[in-house]
Amino acid sequence: MGLYISDFLDGRIEEIAQDLRKTNAEYALAVDKLKRLYENINPIIISTNEELTITHGDCLDFKELLDEELTSTAIMQQALYKQGYLDCVKLLRMLGVLA
Repeated sequence: MGLYISDFLDGRIEEIAQDLRKTNAEYALAVDKLKRLYENINPIIISTNEELTITHGDCLDFKELLDEELTSTAIMQQALYKQGYLDCVKLLRMLGVLA
């Protein structure tokens, strides 16, 4: 049963993320920037070279990545909380707990 709940929640989170990408310009921009920044820093992260060189530009990319991650996460948290509240009220009405 736990697997079904997990699948349901994963699906709801993905639906909310897709809706945010369509309806929230700030979220969509942050997600697009995150993709670009991950592509920029991915070679640094997966590098197996013992000597690691990080340039000033790499540092700026890391900083921007953290800023965009914070922005997108805050927007997502707000949307998840709101949708969770709405879903809870809908379920309670369906169960007859709320009139």
